[in-house]
Amino acid sequence: MKLQPVRGTRDIMADEARLFREIDQDFCEVAKIYDFEEIDTPIFEFTQVFKRTLGDVSDIVNKEMYTFEDRSGDSLTLRPEGTASVARAVISNSLLRNLPLKLFYSGPMFRHERPQKGRYRQFRQFGIELIGVDKPLADIEVIACAWDFFKRQSLEQKVQLEINTIGDDESRKNYKKNLTDYFKTVKTQLS
Repeated sequence: MKLQPVRGTRDIMADEARLFREIDQDFCEVAKIYDFEEIDTPIFEFTQVFKRTLGDVSDIVNKEMYTFEDRSGDSLTLRPEGTASVARAVISNSLLRNLPLKLFYSGPMFRHERPQKGRYRQFRQFGIELIGVDKPLADIEVIACAWDFFKRQSLEQKVQLEINTIGDDESRKNYKKNLTDYFKTVKTQLS
């Protein structure tokens, strides 16, 4: 048997590995300019961490997670994304009393997707989490940080920012009512 990487994974070597490291370093530098602190969570978590935060009915939970039972019988999952692990870390390290929190992460993530060009089962993801700020300025800060990173990567001509909102509390209530009313009219056509 010829030893090969697992289907949907690949070796990243030489120039490409250096490029990945440079991109990661650029992201870290931009995040630090915005006063985000680095967090490094485990590569696997108890499965419940992802089920509780992503929801039992999400495609990630139902179809894409790499979940296994360890020797103790605990259900563990290779992290499919970063937010759930960050939320778990904030709670388990009692950081909620230190709000607001500005955290960034980078690292390998795993999803059991059908391998295709540009999509791998093991991939790198980085992200930022601004926790404990419920004002629109928080969203603006996150978007500005992302935009500065894209500019640093010379991607501003290839990235288009689209912002959508359903407005304030009153607007959301009206939207929900209108959406519910609409779906009632087509209820028999829904799965």
